[in-house]
Amino acid sequence: MRNENDIHVKIGEVKIGHSGDVLKATLGSCVGIVFSWRRKSLFGLAHCLLPDAPEATFVVSAKFVSQAVPSLMILLKIKPEDIKEIEVFYAGGGNMMSQLSKRNVDHIGLLNIAAAKKYLSAYGFKYKELDVGGEVGRQIFVDCSTGEVFVNRFEKAI
Repeated sequence: MRNENDIHVKIGEVKIGHSGDVLKATLGSCVGIVFSWRRKSLFGLAHCLLPDAPEATFVVSAKFVSQAVPSLMILLKIKPEDIKEIEVFYAGGGNMMSQLSKRNVDHIGLLNIAAAKKYLSAYGFKYKELDVGGEVGRQIFVDCSTGEVFVNRFEKAI
């Protein structure tokens, strides 16, 4: 899917889209978090690199999962009473360095997945895990006209 309204969300970015837009991100160990507010035709995608910011900050960013959830809420103007209307999805968290990582140690992808669950739950969001973990990369797409969220996998490079 490619059109002139494609919005590529790069590492550490959080962007919003409206009807006609397609939000997309390419994920390895990063986690992509999608907020879908169909009633208002507003959608957001955060491309999270790491799980936790070393210190609390009020910067709108997705470098850390801990920043991404409140950043999406700010950009979409979500109030606590709106949380029940928001559909949340996430994907990614692959182990892209499986040959280098030691067994029995959580790699950054797993830590990102755990952080997504932690921070989404802390704010009271219910979420759906789309495609996570493993040793593959992914591309996540949000069709802002239909609200459809889908993920394509990349085969592991040898």
